[in-house]
Amino acid sequence: MVIMKKIFVFLIFSSLLFSKSYAENFHFKECKLSDVVSADYTIDIKKKVINVLLKTDTGETQEWIDPIKVIQDNKIITKKIQSGSGSNKYFVYFLDKDSESVVKQNYRKQDGIDIFVPEGPKKQSFCKTVKADWDKNQIENKEISKEQKQILEAQKKIKKKQQEIVQCKGDNYNDWNNCFGKYKTDTSHNYTGEFKNGEIVEGTALYSAGAKYIGQFKNFKPHGQGTFLYSDGSKYIGDWLNGKNHGNGTKTWKNGNKYSGKFKNDEPHGSGTFVSPLGEKYIGEFKEGRRHGQGTLKYVDGTTYVGQFIAGIEHGEGSCINQEGSSVNCSSIKLFKKDSKENQNRKDILITGRKWIKLSKYQTGAAEKLKDSFLEEASKVCPNGYDILEQKMVVLEMDETPAFGTETVVKAGVEGVVECKK
Repeated sequence: MVIMKKIFVFLIFSSLLFSKSYAENFHFKECKLSDVVSADYTIDIKKKVINVLLKTDTGETQEWIDPIKVIQDNKIITKKIQSGSGSNKYFVYFLDKDSESVVKQNYRKQDGIDIFVPEGPKKQSFCKTVKADWDKNQIENKEISKEQKQILEAQKKIKKKQQEIVQCKGDNYNDWNNCFGKYKTDTSHNYTGEFKNGEIVEGTALYSAGAKYIGQFKNFKPHGQGTFLYSDGSKYIGDWLNGKNHGNGTKTWKNGNKYSGKFKNDEPHGSGTFVSPLGEKYIGEFKEGRRHGQGTLKYVDGTTYVGQFIAGIEHGEGSCINQEGSSVNCSSIKLFKKDSKENQNRKDILITGRKWIKLSKYQTGAAEKLKDSFLEEASKVCPNGYDILEQKMVVLEMDETPAFGTETVVKAGVEGVVECKK
């Protein structure tokens, strides 16, 4: 009995010791920030935070927690943290394994756009005691992504539903109502879940090609909220309409590309954010799967274009920002696609109306004549045919006090972009 107690006490002590060592497994301590201030950084991998203890030579201390953004092989980088020196002041720091130091970079957020400009040089502070033997691959393997958690929650919900409602009886699924059943089609699609009026309304579908869907259904198609795991490793989580991605959702492709935002007819359409594994990031409007409208594109090399996009390509002057955060001419950015071969086949067309027309007639017969002239001009510049990428009516001039009447008159036009066929 005494031996059992000793073993039990030892296990408790070991458990407490292990928990403490896990919390302090990795750290950068006694980092000299200034002549009178030093800091200890204790990394909590599980919570993805850094516990900071600030100390002065006079014995004063201050503690806080900073969120981790990225864990790399040789460094851990924080998210952008707002500074107390101003609403547009931010900073990022990283704990560098190779140099055993903390490196801090200040940033200034530009007004009106989500762009952060580096401000001042980086500041490096060296640390006396460092334990930084983390394994990035091991950490990634242990983490369960948000998407995976959602999938697990959906599966739990289905299992709970299975326990709560009665099992469907008989082999004819058309007779199943308010029950839980399993149905296999002639094409080897397997449906498991809640059936109402002969149709599955919520559950799981396993398709013959290896894909899997978990969520809501209508007419045996994904409809409502759900998650689709494609056979190639891609996945979509979000809203569905008649079997297609439609509404708000997030799609991750097998190559690592990720889009979060509005979908229509299985394609990004509306406002959203696209991120590539190489670091390219676009925030803005999409149309039929391509960047189209107003947006901000950050290239892989750190430069940024802010402006209009048409059918996936930057269009017009826009504004460009280099790696240092300075505004530059967009033509100086090598990745800017203004002079690409694809863009050379695109032609800007502007048709200007010669006569003043009443504002009430702006979108009627006069507009149709201008659009016909637009098509004629497109045929001239693209003799082998063309596709219209953008076409819209514009007001070029306006007279609110015309001499021959009281109604406002305008000079209208049609502007747009066509892509010539080869």
